[in-house]
Amino acid sequence: MHIKRYQAATMEEVLGQVRQELGPDALVLSTRSVRRSGTIFGWLSRPVVEVVAAVDRERRSPSSGPSGAVRDADPSWRSLSITQSLLDPIEAEIRTLRHSVDAIAAARDEERWQEQLTELRRVVTSLAVREAPSGNTTSGNTMMDRLLTAGWSPRHARDLAQAAGSRADAGDTEAVLIDTLAARLDARLPPPRNDDPHSVTLVVGSCGVGKTTTIAKLAARQPGAPEDSAILSTDVHRAGGLEPLRALSAERRIPFATAVSPEEAACQLGKLRARRILIDTCGQARHDPAGLMELARLRSACGNRARVHLVLDATTKEEDLRAELRRFAPTRPDTLILTHADETESLTSIANLLLDDATPPLSWLGVGRRVPEDLTLPEPRVLARQMLGIAA
Repeated sequence: MHIKRYQAATMEEVLGQVRQELGPDALVLSTRSVRRSGTIFGWLSRPVVEVVAAVDRERRSPSSGPSGAVRDADPSWRSLSITQSLLDPIEAEIRTLRHSVDAIAAARDEERWQEQLTELRRVVTSLAVREAPSGNTTSGNTMMDRLLTAGWSPRHARDLAQAAGSRADAGDTEAVLIDTLAARLDARLPPPRNDDPHSVTLVVGSCGVGKTTTIAKLAARQPGAPEDSAILSTDVHRAGGLEPLRALSAERRIPFATAVSPEEAACQLGKLRARRILIDTCGQARHDPAGLMELARLRSACGNRARVHLVLDATTKEEDLRAELRRFAPTRPDTLILTHADETESLTSIANLLLDDATPPLSWLGVGRRVPEDLTLPEPRVLARQMLGIAA
């Protein structure tokens, strides 16, 4: 640790001295106003600002001092009665704090960069839509305007309007638009198969999106005898997190187990002899990278027979939905499950998300709390009508 005392007429001047000599990583230990010595008790002198500053020797700028030479510590620091035994823990603490600050700053920069990139894409796409020659009829342009007004992204609004506009003479404009969107959704809505080779299903998502209720619905819908399925829960730390599934398992005679780690989950999978195993996971808080890494380890521990359902809340705004997809990318979601679809007036944000090629397909829709009735397969034409809303 390099420590030195500085004096100047103003705070700005003294901080300039600190930055020039110790570099931008200098830490101010204390500041005070003093009078220079040299007059009668200092009474007739003007007050100056005194700063005691320090810098970690590992971070000190190599250009400090004249001709790029690093100067030794100024002897004025010795009057502070600071010993090396006191400096060592302070230096270690400063180093730890600086690493934490650097990590937080990097995370904030990444989040800010993602927000700016999203906004830039939105602006560029909007400009491209406005400037590109449409080649469509007035009806097609009007259709795109209605889609944009309803909240559709410019790219998807243009594509739908152009595709539907080319068929507008074949019938009613609204029906053509619904047919066009339904045809595009059909490829994004894979129906479940009884011969699915993935015998382990992980259900992941943020806190409060409805994962446990979804697990209960999926368990109740499993074909075959009750013993053909099993439930494994890793949500063992949340108060009351196990009770709903434990009660469902007892009622339907479905085997039930718990695990506190990915390794224990893999061990439990070997003990459960059911053909299909549903895994309920802990809800992930927004700023918990360690929890997401644990989920990624859990998927790896389950092996190739596992698939991941990412549960999203239909009432969430589009920017947050996209953030959720980025956040859960380490778990490599295979499909999406949309909950609370009955609690929103518009599914436009879901449409914008689902029509993107990089988005996993949608497998199930949650439309209430009844088990298992309120978990339905998305039907392309019905979903198209809900997504179009006022635009149709």
